[in-house]
Amino acid sequence: MATDNFDTTVSDMTETAENAAETAKGKLDKLTHDLKDQAEKAVGKARDAAKDAYDKAATRAKDLADQAPEQLRAARERAAKVAEEGTAKVRQTVQEQPLATLGAGIALGFVVGWLLSGRKR
Repeated sequence: MATDNFDTTVSDMTETAENAAETAKGKLDKLTHDLKDQAEKAVGKARDAAKDAYDKAATRAKDLADQAPEQLRAARERAAKVAEEGTAKVRQTVQEQPLATLGAGIALGFVVGWLLSGRKR
């Protein structure tokens, strides 16, 4: 009788342990599956965010490339205008003060010559 009770107790304990192990395995499998799903979602979101960032950067680069010719044209126009204004001012100065302009040109020539001559100062 004591042996039967012992065998029954051991059998019950074994069955309880097996049930607990099976329950733990099921929970672990579910947790593993859930973690895998969450990781896949996170990777998908990261991939989508990276693709969006790349697309935005590519669009911005294309926009800048499309604008470059217009900006170059505008810069050329501004440079031409500044050159015209400078030429007009020099022409006006030469006409109004020819001797002062000649003197300034000679002085500038001496300074440039002195700088290019390589003498030690």
